[in-house]
Amino acid sequence: MQLVTPTTKHLQQMMTWFSTQQQVFQWAGPSFRYPYDVATFTEDLSLQRLASFALMSDTQELLGFGQYYPRLEKCHLGRIVINPIWRGKGISSTLVEMLNACGLKQLRLQQSSLFVLKDNQAAINSYLKLGFVESIYPETIPLDHCLYMTRTLK
Repeated sequence: MQLVTPTTKHLQQMMTWFSTQQQVFQWAGPSFRYPYDVATFTEDLSLQRLASFALMSDTQELLGFGQYYPRLEKCHLGRIVINPIWRGKGISSTLVEMLNACGLKQLRLQQSSLFVLKDNQAAINSYLKLGFVESIYPETIPLDHCLYMTRTLK
């Protein structure tokens, strides 16, 4: 597997992974528009501003997507999603670890962070297995029922 710069074709495929506004909200937060088209999807991903990656299989199948950026002196991971046909197969761990390693190195940081909604138990379990722990966010989180999780480089 490898991380690559996402193409328009990747984004168009990702657009099929969400069928409701609630799914988009859970993945990307309240400011991501739904319904969307290629232009709004691309714009809302902030591809020009955030380090963004598609996770590709060895046979060039799109497995997932994720982003990172510096936030509070941590490599903050965001918009992590796995292709629905690959969910439950451990791909999310690979994606998170690859994004995290890339982000920590590029940003020269020692800690990582992410937000996850409290009702997204599958994601929470995955992050806990990877060593993330629930942490106190130093500001008010603008979303109700949102957890802040961090991990220190081992």
